[in-house]
Amino acid sequence: MKKIKMLYITRKYPPAVGGMENFSYNLYNNFDSEKVETDIISLGKSQKNLVWFLPYAFFKTLFSAHKYDVIFVGDALLSAIGFFTKLLFPEKKVIVNVFGLDITFKNPLYQFYLKLFYNRFDKYISISRETDKALRKRGIKKSVVITPGVDIHQFEGKSGDYKKICKKYNISDNDTVLITVGRLVKRKGVNWFIRNVMPELKDKNIKYLIVGDGEDRENIRNSIEEACLQDKVKMLGRVDSETLNAVYTNADVFIMPNIHVDGDMEGFGLVAVEASLAGLSVVASGIEGIKDAISDGKNGWLLESGNIRQFRDKIIDISENRQQYKKTAQAHRQYTIDTYSWKSICSQYTELISGMLKE
Repeated sequence: MKKIKMLYITRKYPPAVGGMENFSYNLYNNFDSEKVETDIISLGKSQKNLVWFLPYAFFKTLFSAHKYDVIFVGDALLSAIGFFTKLLFPEKKVIVNVFGLDITFKNPLYQFYLKLFYNRFDKYISISRETDKALRKRGIKKSVVITPGVDIHQFEGKSGDYKKICKKYNISDNDTVLITVGRLVKRKGVNWFIRNVMPELKDKNIKYLIVGDGEDRENIRNSIEEACLQDKVKMLGRVDSETLNAVYTNADVFIMPNIHVDGDMEGFGLVAVEASLAGLSVVASGIEGIKDAISDGKNGWLLESGNIRQFRDKIIDISENRQQYKKTAQAHRQYTIDTYSWKSICSQYTELISGMLKE
């Protein structure tokens, strides 16, 4: 097979830190070098630098596009670059990755901008079925779903002292430890979980650690106080990677109790995949992009969003059968590795692109 020459353009890349930055880094670096030769135009700084990066990326792409078979646009905000490349080089294949907020962000000027380029590309790649569904509602036809991958080695690095964490937050060996990791926004359902599920678990040996920060932080803090759950629920805020590794690899259950919020869709439940990789039992709401991250019974359990009884009963069952669930979580971990490794995901991209080039 002739080696594919691809130019990847992204505004989210290390050393800047974030979910999309990790996505871009792993996607770019995990293609089989014998099958795909990749170059990159990237912004590894704050998005405030878009004012110069966009024209730079635009002109650099146009001047170098003739060397490539495929122009891969990292997200829909960069659609203009892909559009003018296709206009000047119609024989080139242009692909655009689409994330949840690409199409649900409500700013009318941004939505008008996106509409200018609808159906102008050879292929749209959505990160989840829910994202693809929203995309197709807007009249996009040439779209497929390829989920993000996970770095299967991410928990092999240094880990913090979990005993110190337990001492700090009064966690005993008999406690079942629940964790949530991520940005604290309403759709994550953390506030709902504290108000509705944690009071049902008050008399159990269960502790809940919340890792992350965000706009819903104060609402969550107030809910903890109002429900008198200060001994049960601890907010760790943002933590370093070693502490995060320690929490991920020593806790028992990962909770992702998302609720539906108009205009703020969960594009893909990556943290749930990471939790499964860490060997945790994953209990999540079966909505939106979480359904592409967790296969019920294979790498976690999907429950009805907002169903207090289901969340309560599942957590109690795990707490009362911890050793059995730890064994099950290891089988789930292997499913996650087999399904979501970046090598596996990039092979899906390669297969798709190879097929496009034969058309």
